[in-house]
Amino acid sequence: MDIAKDLALTDLLCTEDFPAEHSRLRFATGGPGYFIAPLGTGSWPSADDLYAYEAALVQRYKERWGEGSRWGGVTLQERRSRGEDIPEPWDVLSTRADDLRTWEATGTGRWVNLAVADRNTEEEPELLLMVTEIDPP
Repeated sequence: MDIAKDLALTDLLCTEDFPAEHSRLRFATGGPGYFIAPLGTGSWPSADDLYAYEAALVQRYKERWGEGSRWGGVTLQERRSRGEDIPEPWDVLSTRADDLRTWEATGTGRWVNLAVADRNTEEEPELLLMVTEIDPP
């Protein structure tokens, strides 16, 4: 776990050009208007360790951009089931995580989002960073 490294990745994704089409990059997956990258170790000793690391990053983001917002992935799924169009990458992130934390990265025109992807109990949970220029739905 290296918070400084993950903060540097956040900064990079806030300035990097988005790919023209969905693709895997050396540091993230991306597509038109977004990047999604795993943070931390990728394999956590326990769920408590994962959530503690998320809390440490949330604190750093609050210091940079203020309180931020919380979004419910379940709420976005419900809206989608009623026929509402949820734009990518918000749609894909909401299928993997119940709780999304969102900050507007001042001066970049981008949104920074953290989510614990733990909805699929058959996979190891991940801490995901999403940086996008697409406004939250």
